[in-house]
Amino acid sequence: MSSESFDYSEQYKKLYEAWEKTMSEAIDVWKKNPLVKTGVEEAEDYDPMDQYKKFYDAWEKSSSEILEKWVNSPLFAANIGKAVEGSSDLKKRFDEATEKVLKNMRFPTKTDIDRVLSSINNLEEKINDLTDKLDEVSTPPPAASTRKKK
Repeated sequence: MSSESFDYSEQYKKLYEAWEKTMSEAIDVWKKNPLVKTGVEEAEDYDPMDQYKKFYDAWEKSSSEILEKWVNSPLFAANIGKAVEGSSDLKKRFDEATEKVLKNMRFPTKTDIDRVLSSINNLEEKINDLTDKLDEVSTPPPAASTRKKK
């Protein structure tokens, strides 16, 4: 972050001025819209996407410098950090409320499903271990040598 001080009121004023300038340019462009006029032959060359692109380019040009300064300011970073913390806390509270509602409706919650899945995995592991042990017991050891009976 830069060490220069950041005057927020001045930056908001510049952002508003940039928005106002962009809107003024957009109105000028839209006034030239041939669809507003009565001549049908002029409307054939009209491209609304071109008009939108001109509006977007004017807005981007006039506001990018101000927004970049604002986004790189310490206050913005601090507020974004608070917003992330707040949204994490909100998600936690929402999850808790959802779990309570599901329990009250007698639906399995994520915790219930995770617990059942864990039990199934443990049982599967035990079955595999028992199967391996049975295979060891039921497989005869290989004959070391063959002896002739007298």
